[in-house]
Amino acid sequence: MNWDASFDNLSKWQASSHPKLANSKPEQLFAQSFLDRYVRLHSDLWHRIIRVHGTIHTLETIKSFPFAEVYGPYDIEFWRLVYENFFEIAIILINGMVNDSGRDAHTLMSFKNEIIRADWLDEQLHCLYRKTVQERKFDTVVKSIARRVEKIRNNHIAHRLTDKETGESKVQCESVSLTDLRSLFDATHALFGALSFGSSYVTLAGDLMPSTVGGKRSRTCLENVLEAVVEHCARACM
Repeated sequence: MNWDASFDNLSKWQASSHPKLANSKPEQLFAQSFLDRYVRLHSDLWHRIIRVHGTIHTLETIKSFPFAEVYGPYDIEFWRLVYENFFEIAIILINGMVNDSGRDAHTLMSFKNEIIRADWLDEQLHCLYRKTVQERKFDTVVKSIARRVEKIRNNHIAHRLTDKETGESKVQCESVSLTDLRSLFDATHALFGALSFGSSYVTLAGDLMPSTVGGKRSRTCLENVLEAVVEHCARACM
């Protein structure tokens, strides 16, 4: 992601519904019987979205760094592990929000449907909500990525099912790229926005949130660390 451009594209790091819904507080939309549950369930998803977003942003920052120009080919094992571990936790977390199943699983889809079935105080806003989530449903490309993510989570990360006679994996998984994860996350982010009322919800925490100091874009702690790596290696080569 181009983080300079993100200052103008708030939808990349602020999740928001239709303006009429974003300006309506939950207590203005729902009967008391659903209100408290909505607040708790929404808060849970919001914090999960923040963690996934920060993880994907970190991966994008690391991937764009020219490690090959700084280290030798066998001197970046730490950063390789960081990248792989962040990548796998991103798969686990986003799969939990999108694909998880079971009666007690709390996902974007189950929450979306709970809100549809809720006791709304204004039927016109209820109709607007249904229209908004319909407009933000996953397209075929995003659904394909979600299916691949689920297979990787279930058959490669969480479990390794193998044929004991051949030693080969019982399930062949198609790969997903960081670009794929970003596409799935962006669609997830947009759908979460449709389920959010009363405000826009920032989905990058702390220094990951785009900001400026003295007219210049603020740097993240990771960017400072990577800059220090460059400076250290430069001194070592002098």
